Amino acid sequence: MVTIALSTILARARTISSQLAGDANSSPLIDDLGGLRALLNHAILEVYRRKATNPNFIKDINLRQNIVITAGSGTLPDNIIREYLRSADWQDANGSLISYFDYPMDFGSGQNYNQLGYVTVNNSTISYTEPSPGTSTSYTGNLTVSAPSTPTIGANIDFESQQTADDVILLLARAIRGEVKFLVADVIET
Repeated sequence: MVTIALSTILARARTISSQLAGDANSSPLIDDLGGLRALLNHAILEVYRRKATNPNFIKDINLRQNIVITAGSGTLPDNIIREYLRSADWQDANGSLISYFDYPMDFGSGQNYNQLGYVTVNNSTISYTEPSPGTSTSYTGNLTVSAPSTPTIGANIDFESQQTADDVILLLARAIRGEVKFLVADVIET
């Protein structure tokens, strides 16, 4: 784990953008800390998405997190990148095999599997059905998920590796120069 101060990340990105060919000082964002902070959200998400699709780098962004489940329901952490939940590793306290479904399940159907639990996510709510004889409301305990997850942005940011931190800073520097464009819908909730 590598912890870097937010101010250091922004300063390094500003310095790198100034050292690249051309005049980065012509960027309206170079001295706008609010604008840089907004770009940082996008840079982190873009780097993490790229790493999530590469088996050589996914270990750099996978984070193991515990989710409290009460009566089969819990809340998905905000920092998990939802589009990669299919590749997540899920475990309950019993060590059950768990499969993720990206569509709603009919928990009232009575259908349950002997060897497999299953998870669905609707908005931020996780619904978990443990293997039979369990039901959709019988499990209370921790559910552990290992999934691509973004760091929490605060005064300091924890990255899983120095390489990931450097990748974010370099992409931010390129964004300051206008060399990288982000979709407006791509933001990290903080």
